[in-house]
Amino acid sequence: MQSLDIISINIWNTLISLLNLLLIYWIMKKFLFARVQKVMNERRQQVDKIYSDADESRTSANQMKQEYETRLASARQEADTLIKTASQTAQRKSDQIVAEANTQASHVKQKAEEEIAQQKKQMLQEIRSEISELAVDIASKVVEREINQKDYDGFVEQFIQNVGEKP
Repeated sequence: MQSLDIISINIWNTLISLLNLLLIYWIMKKFLFARVQKVMNERRQQVDKIYSDADESRTSANQMKQEYETRLASARQEADTLIKTASQTAQRKSDQIVAEANTQASHVKQKAEEEIAQQKKQMLQEIRSEISELAVDIASKVVEREINQKDYDGFVEQFIQNVGEKP
């Protein structure tokens, strides 16, 4: 009969073991599970907060990136506009300077032509006065003496030499 005791089930031992297990479960639930659950919930909240903060940071970074790209595009457009405006202004200034230089050149040319014309008139007047003086000189010499062909040729030759000498 000994072999039957080893295989046999003792109901009282099983019931006590079962009650013992239920008691340990109830004690652990009462004192340990509540604290562990509390720590687990706090940890879950911390992890959730970390994830939400990371999502907010990512969203904020994406917004900042978009703002930066918008500002950069705006700055490039503004720089292009400034460059275009500056080149147009420079072109206008260049055209204006060229026009002023042309105007001044035409004024200088006109003054020079007027001055040349004035000097030409003055020289013609001087030549006329010299010719009239020479004619008077020749006439006075002709009156003093009688003219023959040889004298006439000499007067003409002398007249031509005198025209070149007087200033």
